[in-house]
Amino acid sequence: MVIARDEETGAEVRGPGLVAARGAASGRVLGRDRLSAGVYISVELSPLVVPERAAVVDAVRTLIGMGAAARAGRTFDGARWRYDPEALDGQAERMVRQLPAAYAGDAGLPRLREAITPDLPFMVFLGDDRASLCIDHRLGDGFLGVMLTAGILSGRGAPGVFASARDADPLPAALNATFLHHPGRAVDVVRDRLAERRTPRPAYTGDTVPAERGSLDLVTGIMGPDTYRSIAAWSRGRVPPTLAMMFALREALRRVGLPVMDEGSILVDLRRYLPSGRSTLANFVVGHPIDTAAGLDAAGAGFSRDLHTGRPLAALTAGLLTRGWRRPPAASAPAAAKPIVSDMGFLRALEPLPWAGEGTVRVSVDPAGRNGITALTAVLQRRLNVSMSFDASLYDRSTIAAACELLCRDPKGLLP
Repeated sequence: MVIARDEETGAEVRGPGLVAARGAASGRVLGRDRLSAGVYISVELSPLVVPERAAVVDAVRTLIGMGAAARAGRTFDGARWRYDPEALDGQAERMVRQLPAAYAGDAGLPRLREAITPDLPFMVFLGDDRASLCIDHRLGDGFLGVMLTAGILSGRGAPGVFASARDADPLPAALNATFLHHPGRAVDVVRDRLAERRTPRPAYTGDTVPAERGSLDLVTGIMGPDTYRSIAAWSRGRVPPTLAMMFALREALRRVGLPVMDEGSILVDLRRYLPSGRSTLANFVVGHPIDTAAGLDAAGAGFSRDLHTGRPLAALTAGLLTRGWRRPPAASAPAAAKPIVSDMGFLRALEPLPWAGEGTVRVSVDPAGRNGITALTAVLQRRLNVSMSFDASLYDRSTIAAACELLCRDPKGLLP
């Protein structure tokens, strides 16, 4: 998933339309957003020269005053959301709090959700040398989280995506631009799916564990600029860098002694399929499965083909259409780890923040499935920040920390 992009994209509603959008409004939470119910994205940035609380409250008030389409000011009431201009002053005050020490750092950030007021779309927590933001995933995905952080802490005002926000469902526009304008892609998606059904992958037959989640934990690491450039150069022209990282993560987990599945996953930002000049603040990402048994090069060729044909977009569409009659989730999950990579790209929107040194970004998010180990990567000030989220009731923290250290120190050495 690549979140680094121009903050001015998506500008199609302006002038009178924007003014009208700023009135009181309510509606049902979209199906795509409901898929993320109960999940929070927690971000910590350090070391910072932390702005005064009053300045942060003012910045929050500006963002939530951009109208219902900008999403930031919505509150949640079960399956519905509400936007109330009359309540925004008090809402902004409620959304900024002091950061308790227990919710800081690798060990504390996954617990930040405990401090969230349930109806609020996001909250900002200010510490002595760091600031954290926790966003309800129903509100939006990592792209929205980065833009919120930039608008609140940079001191540069609201990014343009909020002033130009459209809350129209982006899915029809993406489907039109991808498949209607290029009908051969739809044929390719169907053909590939039928071919896979004729030769299905072997079912997982290893040990299983109860699927119910335990306790979320986090370890983080930094890949230096030279190492990051080296792995980027290695993968250039061979496989997508995100896929190389997923294979490196899989091997790192294996080398520290964990059983690992032959299936991984990469989070794909579906904004890539929108027409030029169009973006969205809504959730628009999907996990795409990767068969690692075929080897790196074969998996790379397959992933590149899937991205080109639009298969991740088709998969999300099919999932939304069939969610009403899908089977209940399984009661068990593989005990073997499933490597997952989510790449947030270059966080240029965060570079103007008042850093007090080399910036570090930590991100905590629930992995997909209890056995998922998610490496969320993001480039800030030329360094690759790696945040690995996992279930601490299933995997030992020191083991995951060793895998993270190995991944950051020698990713090329983990690849074939």
